[in-house]
Amino acid sequence: MATRLAPGTLQPAEWVRARTGLHRAVYYPALVIAVLWAVVFVWAAVGGLWLVALLAACVMCVLVPALVLWARLRRRTSEVLLTDQRLIALQGPYPRHVSSLPLTVIDQVHVREARRFFGFRLGAGATLYAIPFRDAGVSPLEMHDLVDAHAFVQKVTSALAGR
Repeated sequence: MATRLAPGTLQPAEWVRARTGLHRAVYYPALVIAVLWAVVFVWAAVGGLWLVALLAACVMCVLVPALVLWARLRRRTSEVLLTDQRLIALQGPYPRHVSSLPLTVIDQVHVREARRFFGFRLGAGATLYAIPFRDAGVSPLEMHDLVDAHAFVQKVTSALAGR
């Protein structure tokens, strides 16, 4: 899955070495909301609370598809690129947020897995952190819910070793 890069995202002599996108875990909030409102709908219908059941049905028919569409747009338009000169994070459909960090100023790159709750991971994606040198004057790069983040970090560290 590769998004189309807007003109001007890459510099003239720059080429992409590796890329990674978002994990399907971005759909999990919509799934959780759908299940919760389905439980509310069943509880209200059994209890004779038809106004609450109607509200739950409206939420399931309007809000849940909107959340699924937003997650799909986010997944299709967000990715992290490793080029020969910098690390670029493209996030979201609107507003489109593009942030980059030159490879020459990156001090550390690491991954944080999704949190665990009673032994279960609360999500499948991982968060990538690229931290610049303290005196570089640029902000760190952070991207959540990435797929294959460890393999991507290995490619970044090999690129940093060759700089």
